[in-house]
Amino acid sequence: ADLLTAALARAALAFLTGPDRQRLRACHAPRCVRYFLKEHPRQEWCRPSCGNRARVARHHERHNSRTQ
Repeated sequence: ADLLTAALARAALAFLTGPDRQRLRACHAPRCVRYFLKEHPRQEWCRPSCGNRARVARHHERHNSRTQ
């Protein structure tokens, strides 16, 4: 267990001090707590299902604001 923890700590330090840390983003989908490495300039979500959930939430918000 200690070796695994040490390896994980080394990997985390290597990532956080490396060039990829600039691509680390939080997912913008409602109720998603994940982080991801941004692969494309327009990428906002960690998974396609999170993108779908965000679009549905936006649609629901727009629809409800017009009817009230």
